[in-house]
Amino acid sequence: MAVLKSLEQYLRKHCLVRPGERIGVAVSGGADSVAMLRAFATLAPTLGVVPFVLHLDHGLRGADSDADAAFVRELASQLSIECAIETADIASLASLLHLSLEAAGRSARYAFFQRAAIAHRLDCVATAHTRDDQAETVLLRLLRGTGTSGLAGIHRTFDLSELATAPLSERVLQPSVEEEPQVAVRLIRPMLATTRQQVEDFLSSLGQPFRQDASNASPQFLRNRVRGELLPALERDYNPRLRQALCETAEVAAAENEFLDALVTSILAKQPDPELGIELDLFKSQPLALQRRILRRLCLPLSLALDFAQLESLRDFALAGRAGRFTLPRGFAAEILRQKHSPSRLSVLAPKQLLSPLAPYCIELPIPGSVSLAEFWNRKDMHIDTSLLDGTSALRRYNRDVLLSAKRVGTCLTVRNLLPGDRFRPLHSSGERKVNRLLQELSIPSALRRIWPVLSVADSIVWVPGLPVAEHVAWSPGDGEAVLVGTHS
Repeated sequence: MAVLKSLEQYLRKHCLVRPGERIGVAVSGGADSVAMLRAFATLAPTLGVVPFVLHLDHGLRGADSDADAAFVRELASQLSIECAIETADIASLASLLHLSLEAAGRSARYAFFQRAAIAHRLDCVATAHTRDDQAETVLLRLLRGTGTSGLAGIHRTFDLSELATAPLSERVLQPSVEEEPQVAVRLIRPMLATTRQQVEDFLSSLGQPFRQDASNASPQFLRNRVRGELLPALERDYNPRLRQALCETAEVAAAENEFLDALVTSILAKQPDPELGIELDLFKSQPLALQRRILRRLCLPLSLALDFAQLESLRDFALAGRAGRFTLPRGFAAEILRQKHSPSRLSVLAPKQLLSPLAPYCIELPIPGSVSLAEFWNRKDMHIDTSLLDGTSALRRYNRDVLLSAKRVGTCLTVRNLLPGDRFRPLHSSGERKVNRLLQELSIPSALRRIWPVLSVADSIVWVPGLPVAEHVAWSPGDGEAVLVGTHS
Protein backbone atom coordinates (compact mmCIF):
# COMPACT_ATOMS: atom_id res chain seq x y z
CA MET A 1 0.00 0.00 0.00
CA ALA A 2 1.22 3.50 -0.87
CA VAL A 3 1.03 4.85 2.70
CA LEU A 4 3.04 1.96 4.15
CA LYS A 5 5.66 2.24 1.42
CA SER A 6 6.05 6.03 1.58
CA LEU A 7 6.16 6.06 5.40
CA GLU A 8 8.78 3.33 5.63
CA GLN A 9 10.93 4.83 2.86
CA TYR A 10 10.78 8.31 4.44
CA LEU A 11 11.68 6.99 7.90
CA ARG A 12 14.65 5.06 6.54
CA LYS A 13 15.86 7.74 4.09
CA HIS A 14 16.04 10.41 6.79
CA CYS A 15 16.97 8.06 9.69
CA LEU A 16 14.03 9.32 11.76
CA VAL A 17 13.75 6.21 13.96
CA ARG A 18 16.08 3.47 15.12
CA PRO A 19 15.38 -0.15 16.14
CA GLY A 20 14.46 -0.45 19.79
CA GLU A 21 12.97 3.03 20.08
CA ARG A 22 9.59 3.82 21.61
CA ILE A 23 7.62 6.11 19.28
CA GLY A 24 4.88 8.40 20.53
CA VAL A 25 2.24 8.56 17.78
CA ALA A 26 0.16 11.74 18.12
CA VAL A 27 -3.41 10.83 17.17
CA SER A 28 -6.16 13.45 17.03
CA GLY A 29 -8.68 11.02 15.55
CA GLY A 30 -8.62 12.64 12.10
CA ALA A 31 -7.82 10.80 8.89
CA ASP A 32 -4.10 11.67 8.69
CA SER A 33 -3.21 10.69 12.26
CA VAL A 34 -5.35 7.54 12.19
CA ALA A 35 -3.62 6.46 8.96
CA MET A 36 -0.23 7.11 10.54
CA LEU A 37 -1.15 5.02 13.58
CA ARG A 38 -2.40 2.12 11.45
CA ALA A 39 0.79 2.29 9.37
CA PHE A 40 3.04 2.31 12.45
CA ALA A 41 1.10 -0.61 13.92
CA THR A 42 1.76 -2.59 10.72
CA LEU A 43 5.40 -1.54 10.27
CA ALA A 44 6.48 -1.75 13.92
CA PRO A 45 7.89 -5.31 13.71
CA THR A 46 9.79 -4.48 10.50
CA LEU A 47 11.18 -1.24 11.90
CA GLY A 48 11.87 -2.75 15.32
CA VAL A 49 10.04 0.07 17.14
CA VAL A 50 7.27 0.19 19.76
CA PRO A 51 4.42 2.65 19.05
CA PHE A 52 2.63 4.45 21.88
CA VAL A 53 -0.52 6.52 21.26
CA LEU A 54 -0.74 10.14 22.47
CA HIS A 55 -3.93 12.22 22.41
CA LEU A 56 -4.51 15.70 23.83
CA ASP A 57 -8.13 16.79 24.25
CA HIS A 58 -8.24 20.58 23.95
CA GLY A 59 -11.60 20.63 25.73
CA LEU A 60 -12.98 23.23 23.30
CA ARG A 61 -15.63 21.24 21.39
CA GLY A 62 -17.69 19.78 24.22
CA ALA A 63 -19.15 16.35 23.45
CA ASP A 64 -17.24 16.16 20.15
CA SER A 65 -13.93 16.47 22.03
CA ASP A 66 -14.99 13.72 24.43
CA ALA A 67 -15.99 11.51 21.49
CA ASP A 68 -12.60 12.10 19.80
CA ALA A 69 -10.78 10.98 22.95
CA ALA A 70 -13.03 7.91 23.31
CA PHE A 71 -12.44 7.00 19.65
CA VAL A 72 -8.65 7.22 20.02
CA ARG A 73 -8.70 5.18 23.24
CA GLU A 74 -10.79 2.46 21.60
CA LEU A 75 -8.61 2.38 18.47
CA ALA A 76 -5.44 2.03 20.57
CA SER A 77 -7.10 -0.79 22.48
CA GLN A 78 -8.09 -2.59 19.27
CA LEU A 79 -4.49 -2.39 18.06
CA SER A 80 -3.15 -3.47 21.49
CA ILE A 81 -1.10 -0.28 21.77
CA GLU A 82 -0.66 1.61 25.03
CA CYS A 83 -1.97 5.16 25.09
CA ALA A 84 -1.88 8.34 27.15
CA ILE A 85 -4.78 10.79 26.92
CA GLU A 86 -4.92 14.18 28.60
CA THR A 87 -7.26 17.15 28.56
CA ALA A 88 -5.64 20.58 28.44
CA ASP A 89 -7.16 23.76 29.79
CA ILE A 90 -6.58 25.63 26.52
CA ALA A 91 -9.10 28.38 27.25
CA SER A 92 -7.36 29.31 30.53
CA LEU A 93 -3.93 29.16 28.92
CA ALA A 94 -5.02 31.39 26.04
CA SER A 95 -6.61 33.85 28.47
CA LEU A 96 -3.60 34.05 30.79
CA LEU A 97 -1.07 34.41 27.94
CA HIS A 98 -3.27 36.57 25.68
CA LEU A 99 -2.81 34.06 22.86
CA SER A 100 -5.16 32.76 20.21
CA LEU A 101 -6.70 29.39 20.95
CA GLU A 102 -4.62 27.96 18.09
CA ALA A 103 -1.33 29.24 19.54
CA ALA A 104 -2.24 28.14 23.07
CA GLY A 105 -3.21 24.72 21.75
CA ARG A 106 0.13 24.34 19.98
CA SER A 107 2.05 25.20 23.16
CA ALA A 108 -0.08 22.77 25.16
CA ARG A 109 0.48 19.96 22.64
CA TYR A 110 4.26 20.39 22.70
CA ALA A 111 4.24 20.47 26.50
CA PHE A 112 2.08 17.32 26.57
CA PHE A 113 4.49 15.56 24.22
CA GLN A 114 7.38 16.52 26.52
CA ARG A 115 5.62 15.22 29.64
CA ALA A 116 4.47 12.04 27.95
CA ALA A 117 7.94 11.34 26.55
CA ILE A 118 9.44 11.59 30.02
CA ALA A 119 6.65 9.64 31.74
CA HIS A 120 6.54 6.80 29.19
CA ARG A 121 10.21 6.74 28.12
CA LEU A 122 9.51 7.76 24.51
CA ASP A 123 12.42 8.49 22.20
CA CYS A 124 10.44 10.67 19.79
CA VAL A 125 6.93 11.83 18.96
CA ALA A 126 5.47 11.57 15.44
CA THR A 127 2.84 13.94 14.07
CA ALA A 128 0.87 13.32 10.88
CA HIS A 129 1.66 16.34 8.69
CA THR A 130 1.31 15.25 5.06
CA ARG A 131 2.73 16.38 1.74
CA ASP A 132 -0.47 18.40 1.19
CA ASP A 133 0.03 20.14 4.56
CA GLN A 134 3.55 21.03 3.46
CA ALA A 135 2.34 22.57 0.19
CA GLU A 136 -0.38 24.55 1.97
CA THR A 137 2.10 25.82 4.56
CA VAL A 138 4.60 27.05 1.96
CA LEU A 139 1.85 28.80 -0.03
CA LEU A 140 0.42 30.40 3.13
CA ARG A 141 3.83 31.76 4.07
CA LEU A 142 4.34 33.12 0.57
CA LEU A 143 1.01 34.93 0.85
CA ARG A 144 2.02 36.49 4.15
CA GLY A 145 5.60 37.21 3.11
CA THR A 146 8.55 35.09 4.19
CA GLY A 147 12.24 34.34 3.80
CA THR A 148 14.20 31.14 3.34
CA SER A 149 13.29 29.81 6.78
CA GLY A 150 9.58 30.24 5.99
CA LEU A 151 9.92 28.62 2.59
CA ALA A 152 11.42 25.59 4.34
CA GLY A 153 7.88 24.89 5.51
CA ILE A 154 7.27 22.11 8.03
CA HIS A 155 10.54 20.67 9.33
CA ARG A 156 10.82 16.89 9.20
CA THR A 157 12.31 16.86 12.72
CA PHE A 158 13.32 19.13 15.59
CA ASP A 159 14.12 18.97 19.28
CA LEU A 160 11.06 19.72 21.42
CA SER A 161 13.19 20.85 24.35
CA GLU A 162 14.36 23.85 22.29
CA LEU A 163 10.84 25.26 22.52
CA ALA A 164 10.93 25.15 26.32
CA THR A 165 14.43 26.45 26.94
CA ALA A 166 14.53 29.76 28.81
CA PRO A 167 17.16 32.23 27.57
CA LEU A 168 20.14 32.97 29.78
CA SER A 169 18.94 36.53 30.35
CA GLU A 170 15.79 35.16 32.03
CA ARG A 171 17.73 32.69 34.16
CA VAL A 172 19.95 35.53 35.39
CA LEU A 173 16.86 37.54 36.32
CA GLN A 174 15.52 34.66 38.40
CA PRO A 175 18.53 32.75 39.74
CA SER A 176 16.63 31.34 42.69
CA VAL A 177 14.39 29.14 40.50
CA GLU A 178 16.13 25.80 39.90
CA GLU A 179 15.82 24.20 36.48
CA GLU A 180 15.48 20.49 35.79
CA PRO A 181 17.90 18.96 33.30
CA GLN A 182 16.79 19.19 29.70
CA VAL A 183 15.46 15.99 28.19
CA ALA A 184 15.95 15.79 24.42
CA VAL A 185 12.73 14.69 22.75
CA ARG A 186 12.59 14.61 18.96
CA LEU A 187 9.45 15.58 17.08
CA ILE A 188 9.28 13.84 13.70
CA ARG A 189 6.96 14.26 10.70
CA PRO A 190 7.23 10.94 8.84
CA MET A 191 4.20 11.56 6.56
CA LEU A 192 5.67 14.51 4.63
CA ALA A 193 6.09 12.30 1.55
CA THR A 194 2.51 10.99 1.79
CA THR A 195 -0.42 12.69 0.06
CA ARG A 196 -3.87 13.20 1.49
CA GLN A 197 -5.34 11.09 -1.33
CA GLN A 198 -3.05 8.20 -0.37
CA VAL A 199 -4.26 8.54 3.23
CA GLU A 200 -7.91 8.37 2.17
CA ASP A 201 -7.30 5.37 -0.10
CA PHE A 202 -5.39 3.57 2.68
CA LEU A 203 -8.14 4.05 5.25
CA SER A 204 -10.79 3.04 2.73
CA SER A 205 -8.93 -0.19 1.94
CA LEU A 206 -8.84 -1.02 5.65
CA GLY A 207 -12.45 -0.03 6.28
CA GLN A 208 -11.02 2.18 9.03
CA PRO A 209 -13.30 5.00 10.27
CA PHE A 210 -11.95 8.31 11.56
CA ARG A 211 -13.24 11.46 13.21
CA GLN A 212 -14.23 14.59 11.29
CA ASP A 213 -13.63 18.07 12.73
CA ALA A 214 -16.18 20.47 11.24
CA SER A 215 -13.81 23.41 11.74
CA ASN A 216 -11.48 21.91 9.11
CA ALA A 217 -14.01 22.82 6.41
CA SER A 218 -14.93 26.27 7.73
CA PRO A 219 -13.99 29.13 5.33
CA GLN A 220 -13.45 31.25 8.44
CA PHE A 221 -9.87 29.96 8.56
CA LEU A 222 -7.35 31.04 5.94
CA ARG A 223 -5.73 27.60 5.66
CA ASN A 224 -9.09 26.07 4.81
CA ARG A 225 -9.64 28.61 2.03
CA VAL A 226 -6.16 27.93 0.66
CA ARG A 227 -6.84 24.18 0.77
CA GLY A 228 -10.33 24.26 -0.68
CA GLU A 229 -10.21 27.23 -3.05
CA LEU A 230 -6.83 28.76 -3.85
CA LEU A 231 -4.67 25.65 -4.37
CA PRO A 232 -7.20 23.88 -6.62
CA ALA A 233 -7.64 27.07 -8.68
CA LEU A 234 -3.88 27.54 -9.11
CA GLU A 235 -3.47 23.90 -10.10
CA ARG A 236 -6.31 24.13 -12.59
CA ASP A 237 -5.28 27.43 -14.21
CA TYR A 238 -1.48 27.65 -13.78
CA ASN A 239 0.38 24.51 -12.71
CA PRO A 240 -1.18 21.06 -12.26
CA ARG A 241 2.00 20.01 -10.38
CA LEU A 242 1.90 22.96 -7.99
CA ARG A 243 1.84 20.88 -4.78
CA GLN A 244 4.89 18.98 -5.89
CA ALA A 245 6.64 22.24 -6.85
CA LEU A 246 5.88 23.80 -3.46
CA CYS A 247 7.17 20.72 -1.62
CA GLU A 248 10.35 20.67 -3.71
CA THR A 249 10.84 24.36 -2.92
CA ALA A 250 10.54 23.50 0.79
CA GLU A 251 13.17 20.75 0.43
CA VAL A 252 15.65 23.13 -1.23
CA ALA A 253 14.94 25.95 1.22
CA ALA A 254 15.26 23.63 4.26
CA ALA A 255 18.76 22.54 3.23
CA GLU A 256 19.89 26.11 2.55
CA ASN A 257 18.28 27.32 5.76
CA GLU A 258 20.13 24.65 7.76
CA PHE A 259 23.42 25.73 6.16
CA LEU A 260 22.85 29.43 6.91
CA ASP A 261 21.77 28.69 10.47
CA ALA A 262 24.99 26.74 11.02
CA LEU A 263 26.97 29.77 9.81
CA VAL A 264 25.16 32.03 12.27
CA THR A 265 25.81 29.56 15.09
CA SER A 266 29.54 29.51 14.26
CA ILE A 267 29.66 33.32 14.17
CA LEU A 268 27.93 33.71 17.53
CA ALA A 269 30.13 30.98 19.01
CA LYS A 270 33.05 33.38 18.66
CA GLN A 271 31.45 35.63 21.26
CA PRO A 272 32.43 35.28 24.95
CA ASP A 273 28.72 35.24 25.81
CA PRO A 274 26.55 35.12 22.66
CA GLU A 275 23.29 35.42 24.58
CA LEU A 276 24.34 38.90 25.69
CA GLY A 277 24.60 40.10 22.10
CA ILE A 278 27.24 40.38 19.39
CA GLU A 279 30.28 42.59 18.91
CA LEU A 280 29.29 45.39 16.57
CA ASP A 281 32.37 45.13 14.33
CA LEU A 282 31.80 41.40 13.86
CA PHE A 283 28.17 42.04 12.95
CA LYS A 284 29.05 44.76 10.43
CA SER A 285 31.59 42.49 8.71
CA GLN A 286 28.96 39.89 7.80
CA PRO A 287 27.09 39.67 4.45
CA LEU A 288 23.58 41.10 4.36
CA ALA A 289 21.88 37.68 4.54
CA LEU A 290 23.78 36.73 7.69
CA GLN A 291 23.21 40.13 9.31
CA ARG A 292 19.47 39.58 9.07
CA ARG A 293 19.75 36.06 10.44
CA ILE A 294 21.95 37.19 13.32
CA LEU A 295 19.35 39.77 14.32
CA ARG A 296 16.57 37.20 14.19
CA ARG A 297 18.69 34.83 16.29
CA LEU A 298 19.19 37.55 18.93
CA CYS A 299 15.40 38.01 19.07
CA LEU A 300 14.58 34.29 19.15
CA PRO A 301 15.22 33.56 22.86
CA LEU A 302 12.86 36.41 23.76
CA SER A 303 10.09 35.11 21.45
CA LEU A 304 10.25 38.42 19.61
CA ALA A 305 9.18 38.16 15.95
CA LEU A 306 9.98 41.09 13.65
CA ASP A 307 8.51 41.72 10.22
CA PHE A 308 10.76 42.73 7.32
CA ALA A 309 10.44 46.51 7.86
CA GLN A 310 11.13 46.21 11.60
CA LEU A 311 14.15 44.00 10.97
CA GLU A 312 15.57 46.44 8.43
CA SER A 313 15.11 49.34 10.85
CA LEU A 314 16.98 47.40 13.50
CA ARG A 315 19.75 46.59 11.02
CA ASP A 316 20.05 50.30 10.10
CA PHE A 317 20.37 51.12 13.81
CA ALA A 318 23.13 48.52 14.20
CA LEU A 319 25.05 49.70 11.13
CA ALA A 320 24.89 53.33 12.28
CA GLY A 321 26.77 52.18 15.38
CA ARG A 322 25.76 55.02 17.69
CA ALA A 323 25.47 54.23 21.40
CA GLY A 324 21.91 54.20 22.63
CA ARG A 325 18.65 52.28 22.43
CA PHE A 326 16.25 51.52 19.61
CA THR A 327 12.58 50.78 20.36
CA LEU A 328 11.22 47.44 19.17
CA PRO A 329 7.64 46.07 19.24
CA ARG A 330 5.95 44.94 22.48
CA GLY A 331 8.19 47.08 24.68
CA PHE A 332 11.46 45.40 23.68
CA ALA A 333 14.54 47.43 22.79
CA ALA A 334 17.89 47.01 21.06
CA GLU A 335 20.94 48.57 22.68
CA ILE A 336 24.41 49.50 21.47
CA LEU A 337 26.83 49.72 24.36
CA ARG A 338 30.21 51.39 23.94
CA GLN A 339 32.94 50.88 26.54
CA LYS A 340 36.52 52.11 26.66
CA HIS A 341 38.30 48.81 27.07
CA SER A 342 35.99 46.37 25.27
CA PRO A 343 34.39 46.20 21.83
CA SER A 344 31.00 47.84 21.22
CA ARG A 345 28.15 45.34 21.46
CA LEU A 346 24.63 45.06 20.10
CA SER A 347 22.03 43.30 22.27
CA VAL A 348 18.26 42.92 22.46
CA LEU A 349 16.61 43.70 25.80
CA ALA A 350 13.36 42.53 27.37
CA PRO A 351 10.71 45.13 28.26
CA LYS A 352 11.48 47.17 31.37
CA GLN A 353 8.28 46.12 33.08
CA LEU A 354 9.31 42.49 32.75
CA LEU A 355 12.62 43.21 34.45
CA SER A 356 11.14 44.95 37.49
CA PRO A 357 10.47 42.91 40.64
CA LEU A 358 6.84 41.90 41.16
CA ALA A 359 5.14 41.71 44.54
CA PRO A 360 4.17 38.22 45.76
CA TYR A 361 0.50 37.54 46.45
CA CYS A 362 -1.57 35.07 48.47
CA ILE A 363 -5.38 35.21 48.37
CA GLU A 364 -8.14 33.00 49.75
CA LEU A 365 -10.54 31.58 47.16
CA PRO A 366 -13.82 30.22 48.57
CA ILE A 367 -15.66 27.31 46.95
CA PRO A 368 -17.70 28.41 45.08
CA GLY A 369 -16.19 31.84 44.47
CA SER A 370 -13.94 34.06 42.39
CA VAL A 371 -10.83 36.20 42.93
CA SER A 372 -9.32 38.92 40.74
CA LEU A 373 -5.60 38.89 39.92
CA ALA A 374 -5.63 42.21 38.04
CA GLU A 375 -3.51 43.95 40.68
CA PHE A 376 -0.79 41.32 40.49
CA TRP A 377 -1.05 40.20 36.88
CA ASN A 378 -0.11 43.65 35.49
CA ARG A 379 -2.36 43.12 32.47
CA LYS A 380 -6.07 43.34 31.86
CA ASP A 381 -8.40 42.01 34.54
CA MET A 382 -7.97 38.33 35.33
CA HIS A 383 -10.10 36.08 37.54
CA ILE A 384 -9.83 32.53 38.86
CA ASP A 385 -13.18 30.90 39.58
CA THR A 386 -14.46 27.83 41.38
CA SER A 387 -17.92 26.29 41.16
CA LEU A 388 -19.42 23.30 42.92
CA LEU A 389 -20.99 20.44 40.96
CA ASP A 390 -23.04 17.62 42.38
CA GLY A 391 -21.96 14.08 41.61
CA THR A 392 -24.46 13.65 38.76
CA SER A 393 -23.40 16.90 37.02
CA ALA A 394 -19.73 16.02 37.46
CA LEU A 395 -20.28 12.58 35.99
CA ARG A 396 -22.13 14.04 33.02
CA ARG A 397 -19.26 16.44 32.44
CA TYR A 398 -16.65 13.81 33.36
CA ASN A 399 -13.33 15.50 32.64
CA ARG A 400 -11.02 14.66 35.54
CA ASP A 401 -8.34 17.06 34.29
CA VAL A 402 -10.32 20.11 35.49
CA LEU A 403 -12.31 18.65 38.41
CA LEU A 404 -11.17 18.54 42.05
CA SER A 405 -12.71 16.25 44.63
CA ALA A 406 -14.66 18.49 47.03
CA LYS A 407 -14.18 16.11 49.97
CA ARG A 408 -10.38 16.25 49.48
CA VAL A 409 -9.96 20.04 49.07
CA GLY A 410 -12.56 21.35 51.53
CA THR A 411 -14.35 24.69 51.23
CA CYS A 412 -11.49 27.11 50.51
CA LEU A 413 -8.39 27.20 48.33
CA THR A 414 -5.36 29.49 48.38
CA VAL A 415 -4.29 31.35 45.25
CA ARG A 416 -0.66 32.48 45.25
CA ASN A 417 2.21 33.12 42.86
CA LEU A 418 4.70 30.41 41.93
CA LEU A 419 7.58 30.06 44.38
CA PRO A 420 11.08 28.64 43.79
CA GLY A 421 11.11 24.90 44.39
CA ASP A 422 7.33 24.39 44.03
CA ARG A 423 6.57 20.81 42.99
CA PHE A 424 3.39 19.21 41.78
CA ARG A 425 2.15 15.95 40.25
CA PRO A 426 -0.39 16.60 37.47
CA LEU A 427 -2.97 13.96 36.71
CA HIS A 428 -1.68 11.29 34.25
CA SER A 429 2.00 12.05 35.03
CA SER A 430 4.48 9.51 36.32
CA GLY A 431 5.61 11.52 39.32
CA GLU A 432 6.13 14.87 40.97
CA ARG A 433 7.91 17.57 38.94
CA LYS A 434 8.93 21.18 39.39
CA VAL A 435 6.12 23.53 38.38
CA ASN A 436 8.59 25.97 36.87
CA ARG A 437 9.80 23.30 34.46
CA LEU A 438 6.26 22.27 33.50
CA LEU A 439 5.47 25.90 32.68
CA GLN A 440 8.71 26.16 30.70
CA GLU A 441 7.49 23.26 28.58
CA LEU A 442 4.36 25.33 27.85
CA SER A 443 6.73 28.02 26.47
CA ILE A 444 5.66 30.48 29.19
CA PRO A 445 8.26 33.28 29.58
CA SER A 446 10.20 33.49 32.82
CA ALA A 447 8.69 36.87 33.73
CA LEU A 448 5.20 35.38 33.61
CA ARG A 449 6.23 32.21 35.43
CA ARG A 450 7.25 34.36 38.40
CA ILE A 451 3.67 35.61 38.81
CA TRP A 452 1.87 32.51 37.50
CA PRO A 453 -0.97 31.53 39.86
CA VAL A 454 -1.10 28.19 41.64
CA LEU A 455 -3.96 26.87 43.77
CA SER A 456 -3.09 25.05 46.96
CA VAL A 457 -4.60 23.40 50.02
CA ALA A 458 -2.48 23.27 53.18
CA ASP A 459 0.73 23.99 51.24
CA SER A 460 -0.04 21.26 48.70
CA ILE A 461 -0.53 22.47 45.11
CA VAL A 462 -3.78 21.15 43.63
CA TRP A 463 -3.99 23.02 40.30
CA VAL A 464 -1.87 25.15 37.97
CA PRO A 465 -3.69 26.91 35.08
CA GLY A 466 -2.76 25.26 31.80
CA LEU A 467 -2.13 21.85 33.40
CA PRO A 468 -4.35 19.00 34.68
CA VAL A 469 -5.29 19.06 38.37
CA ALA A 470 -3.12 17.24 40.91
CA GLU A 471 -3.29 13.45 40.96
CA HIS A 472 -4.08 13.17 44.68
CA VAL A 473 -7.13 15.48 44.62
CA ALA A 474 -8.61 14.72 41.18
CA TRP A 475 -12.31 13.91 41.24
CA SER A 476 -13.42 10.37 40.39
CA PRO A 477 -16.89 8.86 40.04
CA GLY A 478 -18.15 8.01 43.49
CA ASP A 479 -16.41 10.96 45.16
CA GLY A 480 -19.63 12.95 45.45
CA GLU A 481 -19.34 16.69 44.81
CA ALA A 482 -16.68 18.11 42.46
CA VAL A 483 -15.02 21.52 42.26
CA LEU A 484 -14.66 22.94 38.75
CA VAL A 485 -11.75 25.40 38.44
CA GLY A 486 -10.99 27.84 35.62
CA THR A 487 -9.95 31.35 34.64
CA HIS A 488 -11.53 34.20 32.72
CA SER A 489 -10.57 37.77 31.81
